[in-house]
Amino acid sequence: MGKWAKVKLAFKRVSKSIERGYRRLTAYKPSAFLMAFVGVAVAVMLFGGVLYDITSRPAVALPRPGAIWVAYPLTLLEQFLIESIEAMIFFALGFAGILLIYDSTKYADDPYRAAVRFVIGVVLLLGAFFACRYLLTLKMKPAGL
Repeated sequence: MGKWAKVKLAFKRVSKSIERGYRRLTAYKPSAFLMAFVGVAVAVMLFGGVLYDITSRPAVALPRPGAIWVAYPLTLLEQFLIESIEAMIFFALGFAGILLIYDSTKYADDPYRAAVRFVIGVVLLLGAFFACRYLLTLKMKPAGL
């Protein structure tokens, strides 16, 4: 077998393996739950400011005697990394609250179970809302300055 025949055979094998991999990849159907979870996770990260964190590499926190500042009044357009993480956690808690409120509608035949899920969802949603508002308030008017 000549040199060119070996090269053609190698390319043929590679192209068949690429074609087989492409067929497997296009036939894969992830579950709707997985796609929804990934979509929500991406949205929470974007709302929390992950692009800002990647591009501008903010400081983690600003130490001061006796405490650490997690919100500092540079401007509303700048943030610490810890602020971003806190915002992502609060947005995720708010989404979990919305999901629990929605899930409570499935239990119309068991009012106690529906009420418990509804109340927990409302508490999570309101807690996340007021926690985000508190972060903004700390940023605009920090205590101790």
